[in-house]
Amino acid sequence: MGEKRRQTDTADFIRNALNGIYQSAPDGELLETNPALVRLLGYESGEELRAARFHDLIADEAGPAAVTERLQAGEELRNLEIALKAKDGPAVDALLSARAVRADDGALAYHEGIVTDISHLKRQEQQLLQLATTDPLTGLHNRREFNAILDRHLARAKRYNGQGAVLWMDLDGFKEINDGLGHKVGDELLASLAHRMKSTIRESDILARLGGDEFAILYPNVDSTQAQIAATRLLDAIRQHTANIQGQAIRTTASMGIVLFPEHGMQPTELLMQADMAMYRAKEQGRNRFCVYSPEESTLEAPEQRIDWLRLVREALETDGFILYAQPILDLKTDKIIRYEILLRLLDRDGGIIPPGAFLDIAEQFGLSGDIDRWVLSKATEILSNAEIMKKGISFAINLSPRTMTDQEFLALISDMPSVSVIGPVRLVMEITETAAIYNIHVAKDFLRTLRGQGYEFALDDFGMGFSSFYQLKNLDVDYLKIDGSFIRNLSHDPVDKHLVLAMVHLARSLGKQTIAEFVEDQEILDILREIGVDCAQGFHIGRPRPLDQILSEIAASG
Repeated sequence: MGEKRRQTDTADFIRNALNGIYQSAPDGELLETNPALVRLLGYESGEELRAARFHDLIADEAGPAAVTERLQAGEELRNLEIALKAKDGPAVDALLSARAVRADDGALAYHEGIVTDISHLKRQEQQLLQLATTDPLTGLHNRREFNAILDRHLARAKRYNGQGAVLWMDLDGFKEINDGLGHKVGDELLASLAHRMKSTIRESDILARLGGDEFAILYPNVDSTQAQIAATRLLDAIRQHTANIQGQAIRTTASMGIVLFPEHGMQPTELLMQADMAMYRAKEQGRNRFCVYSPEESTLEAPEQRIDWLRLVREALETDGFILYAQPILDLKTDKIIRYEILLRLLDRDGGIIPPGAFLDIAEQFGLSGDIDRWVLSKATEILSNAEIMKKGISFAINLSPRTMTDQEFLALISDMPSVSVIGPVRLVMEITETAAIYNIHVAKDFLRTLRGQGYEFALDDFGMGFSSFYQLKNLDVDYLKIDGSFIRNLSHDPVDKHLVLAMVHLARSLGKQTIAEFVEDQEILDILREIGVDCAQGFHIGRPRPLDQILSEIAASG
């Protein structure tokens, strides 16, 4: 009676168990299965499930033989991770604990085992892995995973004499979009651009978001020419992409740096730092372009940590460690230089010259851009108080960061400067980017109105990249539209750019504003600009940036 009761209790335990339990013949024929195993594999009944062999349920091709051989050898399996085929749907991840049961004579009688469903654990594991390796906003690899992939790829490249390239990319004007339209719009733009970039690169290329608006791409097995072709394709794709977000059509461009391996090194940290440096040079040269890293072009061994740049900027503010350069602007009607744009440079501790692309983003990030703008304004007003310079009829222009539009100290500085009252119109032009102005339209209008009363004129820099509407533009009290260089540098062989520049000229004239073309690099482009009616030109063909002191001496000595 007791034996029968034990058998009944055992049968109830097996039937009500939460884990799958089975018995199978040595050839895999299922002899017994409990309801939990039937449910786990999606069958209607035990009879239906037992029509299959247990070996055939194992999804891994090598699994059935491995399980059978180990059991027949007398090994007891404990928590062996396997995947079992379900009747319908994906395979079920499970842990198998099993043993072989032998008869009194030692012959193999049957196998018995317990199957534990770990699908939910595998999903959680996959989710954790995804969180650890994937950027949640864009679905791209994150910085950590990109570094790991790059490290593995470089190790293989070193072993097999491979080559490739790494591209570091930063969006142009993204901070203004983020600040002006909100982080939600900025996030949607990043996600939209990530999708566009992913559709542009090869399947073998590795695209990652490093954080903020910074992206990186590993191009395996390419040479310098191929890497530059890929970067050009990506630049065009980003420039032509329009993200329609909350009823607004938003476009942007990117600056890119390219580093090659093994040519520039084989250490991941070194390559990424060099690509970052090349990207900053691309920004310095006008943005919406790429630069290939060149050790000979480096004017400073860039500090590995951004805090070093921050320290340099703070020291420069305290010790007058900045230096001013200037670039001429040509009036295309009179063929005379009418203005110089004042450009900022930073002196390193050894007296080397550092371009602004290397440090201005850091200054903006840590709230020092207003201090820099006030420093430049102070120097500019000193120049304009020089009667010998002013009687030559030359004016100057300075660039303002977006934050300066809300900088009360900047406005107070202007009001307190006695020399400002004698500057008068056209002697000092202040430039703000179109992106900053359009995405902060109300702030910009108030700022322009305040400074207009002090006798300043204004230029809307990088015009064309913010894609202003006519209504927005006519409500901005600016004097000049400074056409972005991305529309100018290909003017001689791109008819689309020529039509776009012509449209900008017509728009400016209808609003009573003048136009200035940036990045004029040859005579052919200059002739086209004259032909279509651009008012002024600036670029290397007109004159390269030179130390401002040198230019002022030449102006004072001129007849």
